[in-house]
Amino acid sequence: MALAACVPATPTPTPEIKGTGGEFRVVPAGEPATLNPNLRADDNAFAIAQNVYNKLVTLDADYRIIPDLATSWQVADDGLTYTFHLVKNVKWHDGQPLTAADVKWTLEAIAQQKGFAQELAQRIAAIDTPDATTVIVRLKAVWSPFLGTLAWYGTFILPRHLYAGGDWNVAPANLQPVGTGPFKFVEWVKGDHITLAANTAYFGQGPYLSRVTFRFFKEALDLNQLLAKGEVDYLLARPANDRIAELQRTPGVQTRLFAHPARYYLGFNLRRKPFDDVRVRRALNQALDRDVLVRRALAGYGAPGMGFYTPAVAWAYNPKATVPAFDTASAARLLGEAGLAPDANGVRAKWTLVVSNVAVFADLTAETARQLRAVGIELTPVLLPAAEWTKRVFQDRDFDIALTNGSHGPDPENLNTRLGSNSSYQFMGYVSAEFDAVMAEGASKTKLDERAQAYFRAQEILARDLPIAPLAEFVQFIPYRDGITGLPQVEARGLVTFNNYALVRKK
Repeated sequence: MALAACVPATPTPTPEIKGTGGEFRVVPAGEPATLNPNLRADDNAFAIAQNVYNKLVTLDADYRIIPDLATSWQVADDGLTYTFHLVKNVKWHDGQPLTAADVKWTLEAIAQQKGFAQELAQRIAAIDTPDATTVIVRLKAVWSPFLGTLAWYGTFILPRHLYAGGDWNVAPANLQPVGTGPFKFVEWVKGDHITLAANTAYFGQGPYLSRVTFRFFKEALDLNQLLAKGEVDYLLARPANDRIAELQRTPGVQTRLFAHPARYYLGFNLRRKPFDDVRVRRALNQALDRDVLVRRALAGYGAPGMGFYTPAVAWAYNPKATVPAFDTASAARLLGEAGLAPDANGVRAKWTLVVSNVAVFADLTAETARQLRAVGIELTPVLLPAAEWTKRVFQDRDFDIALTNGSHGPDPENLNTRLGSNSSYQFMGYVSAEFDAVMAEGASKTKLDERAQAYFRAQEILARDLPIAPLAEFVQFIPYRDGITGLPQVEARGLVTFNNYALVRKK
């Protein structure tokens, strides 16, 4: 029997007129490198893309798959064919109609031009478009993570009429995007702001705001004060941990904390010595007291990262595949065995730690450096804007150790995205045919218990090879002004996705 999508109940209509609710001012973690969200990993572009574009299916704030451009879909009994039925009469922001041809072109372009989601797109054998609102995707082989991955990252549907026939890396639409989402692009003043305006012809509920402005600051300003004074409405840029309690006491400001299937971790550059030596990687893991790290660097907001997948996806998490126990004596011995003897000052090695210049990363960097100093490792932090961090780590591979975080949901295939040998998002240079094979086995199964067995084994391999050092489990902190309603993570859970502001209102 074919499996049909479960469509959420339609929310009660509101008499409010679209696009009349004022300006919503957001401070993201940084400025995007491009506004083509399918090119590469760029969380700052992703936050904006949620409002400009749509996907076939998407994820709500609880990581459930929900409709977007596809109102419903069916999966054939053999698990190879997915049929999507599109919303009718959707238009691009320039007035052109969206059709199934745009979906087909986008998925094929992701594969051909090696976009972020190329591993998904390359699993597609063929795409048929029997009419303007039907898309039939045929896979080369059964791949259970297909829908979850399609709903996740780098799969926004792009306008074929603006991209086809050229190199999408340099397309003008990368700087002046045209989507189908609740807000239209207005302008990008580099280093200052990106402004979006309400798309009153949006096919979904809302938008109820008239404008959304993403503000960037060249100087390190006090974001807490900007929020307290009402100069901004919402912080995506997480404040330093020692400022969270302050915000929680600030009049006129609301704060929310949510568990999130994301993690902080260190990635070692296995292309460089001595990180190609597992003894060094084990020693660095043993030298980290993660309980202390969470208390000191995260002010207790989070949990120690002891395993190799997010415990938020409980069915796929192996609690027995963990990092080696904290033991500085053993760590020092292993470093010595690997040829890293201490000099007269007790220093065994000096390495760079490349970090995005976000407040919480600075705190994690300082505590990580302090702990590793105890076993003779001197870390020099290199703090970069997000776009520069991405280029240096993912493209140039110019780092010893890199600190990052990121979502590991909604499907454990994300573990393959972050650590698979051939993944475009795997920056460590980790190569393991054994890990790849086990992850492929998990993706080929349709029963959850069979998939879990494979993913448990994959985590055991990571616990042995240690290409990363998990640090902590992520807690999402959401501070916003009084009078803001309809935020996806707070009130619109299940209706819109993450930072889509279609349902946000300002009193």
